[in-house]
Amino acid sequence: MKLSELPRTAGRSKKAKRLGCGRGSGHGKTSSRGNKGGNARSGYATPTNFSGIPIYRRFPKRGFNNAKFKTHYQLISLADLEGKLAQDFSGIVDHNVLFHAGLVNTQAMPIKLLGDGEVTRAFSVKVDKITAGAKSKLEAVGGQFIAI
Repeated sequence: MKLSELPRTAGRSKKAKRLGCGRGSGHGKTSSRGNKGGNARSGYATPTNFSGIPIYRRFPKRGFNNAKFKTHYQLISLADLEGKLAQDFSGIVDHNVLFHAGLVNTQAMPIKLLGDGEVTRAFSVKVDKITAGAKSKLEAVGGQFIAI
């Protein structure tokens, strides 16, 4: 038996679907592609690994992130300190004094003193951190920084 002599059996070959050849063909209008969307357009193919939700969103977040342990400081400039405190103030500037002067919102958070502005009076400042510029300006007028 040769390939050319094979008998014709039912279902051996199938007629091609003639898409877009009118309503009478049963494959007209949207050509069996449904309505709208990427799959209804020519040239569109979904990626082989596509499942709707990206892989990074399918799994729970794991591992360490230092963001929750970061220390957030309340920032105060020397100009604010000079302007808000009374002219005859001679005590130590600490959390309590800064809170009552309205320079910080809470006494619970640590405070950092920045070197913006000029200082004309000597202060004794007791805060958590101070910049090098602020420390030099403060010591130039006779003030001092007391570390907590």
